[in-house]
Amino acid sequence: MNFNAYFSIPLLCAALMGCNSDLPPASNEQMKGLWYSPLYGEIKQISVNDVQTWQVTSNICFQSITQDPFDLMRNHSVRLGDTLIYHRPYDTAPVSYTRIQNLDEICTGGLIRTIDDPDYQFNAQEVFRIFWLDMKEHYAFLKERKMDWEEIDENYYDDLSNQNEAGLLAVFSEILKQLNDGHTRLYFDLEQEPISYEAKPHLSVLLMQEAIEDGLIGEQIDGYIQNQRKKIIENISLYMNAQTRTGYIQRAKNQNLGVNWGIVEYDRNSTGYLSIDHFVNYIDSSGIEKEDISYANEKFNVLLDEIFENLNETEQLIIDVRDNEGGYDLQALELIKRFLKDEQLVWDISTAFEGKLWPSNLVYAKPERDRRYQGDVILLTSNGTFSAGETFALAMAALPQVRILGEATGGATSDTFLRMLPNGWLYEMSNEYYQNSDSVNAEVTGVLPDIDVHPYERSSREAGLDSALEKAFEVIQNNQ
Repeated sequence: MNFNAYFSIPLLCAALMGCNSDLPPASNEQMKGLWYSPLYGEIKQISVNDVQTWQVTSNICFQSITQDPFDLMRNHSVRLGDTLIYHRPYDTAPVSYTRIQNLDEICTGGLIRTIDDPDYQFNAQEVFRIFWLDMKEHYAFLKERKMDWEEIDENYYDDLSNQNEAGLLAVFSEILKQLNDGHTRLYFDLEQEPISYEAKPHLSVLLMQEAIEDGLIGEQIDGYIQNQRKKIIENISLYMNAQTRTGYIQRAKNQNLGVNWGIVEYDRNSTGYLSIDHFVNYIDSSGIEKEDISYANEKFNVLLDEIFENLNETEQLIIDVRDNEGGYDLQALELIKRFLKDEQLVWDISTAFEGKLWPSNLVYAKPERDRRYQGDVILLTSNGTFSAGETFALAMAALPQVRILGEATGGATSDTFLRMLPNGWLYEMSNEYYQNSDSVNAEVTGVLPDIDVHPYERSSREAGLDSALEKAFEVIQNNQ
């Protein structure tokens, strides 16, 4: 099938920031019908007040989970002829769908049963082949991660004949371990942690390694990790001046907030300190249904107003994302705006499909709030700076007033693309290619620091110091 006809108008509209995004949302009647997105491998079947999703893998289709409820799509979609553009209110990139008349236009390989069908029978080879084909079509970084995907099929497919789910699970675990992408993971049981492997260790892994080296076992390891995390916070608090130390310590006890700040008086120099542990502030992320996060971003901005009112008189600012586990790029974007002087390109996001990167979305931002920070910034990073924490670092790296200190970030910048397998298992993959305004992509390599330093040096920690902060103060003193 020639997909060019399905790409031309949607891609043009997406590249132009949505194409008539000021139009009123599509009405219920305008949305009715079948809508196909090749880039995202799905067909939306929209009725008067409901949405059902068909997953398209190669030319095979099956009914899948629906993350975007009807009201969300209705309130954030516009229709232009036979194109439906859904401006996802939780993400930076819109999705464009082309109208089709029936499933047979796309599903030429047939419709297959899933676990919800009473006649469904598990077939390990069928489930494996769906996964393999889907990754081949939509995964963005097989080359960067040095994966021969044809060889994966050759090595595993034949041996899965008559295999049970446990055997298939073991195969998927082997493949994901080889891929080593923390954004590509398998949910075989929603009550258990997914199968996932990360190429670079985050803070808890480093602390666990320290505990094992010390001969600790079982609950002793958990206790060590918890105590060392507290020690890191206590050490940082010792740098704060008397006016801000108490507030910093109190906020540190509220682990759900994920944001903390204070002022350091160092050698007659006033330096602001801001730590961001995640970008899911005020967001209820339970379940798989998507939501409009604008309400949460507004609350986040109110908090940022307070923070920058407190830190605005400092001579420079240290932002700590060493332990930032990610979240929503849109929320990270709200913080990025606080450091912009003019409108500029923040991210150029492409979507992977059939071995190519298709232009998808240019994300521009401009300063919108009165409380902004115009001084120099040092950004602290580590291998544990992950996902939206990384895309934040990627955007900040392009700003002239920002220097990055620490170690390379985790190397998993893509958003996660949720998919389903016929037996009900869910999996996520990396399908988007992020570049900053300097055309830098950081998948696998991570965002590289300007100044290398161990972000959590143990000897410094035991001495009541923080190795990254000590280096940051040295840089400030020497005006490096």
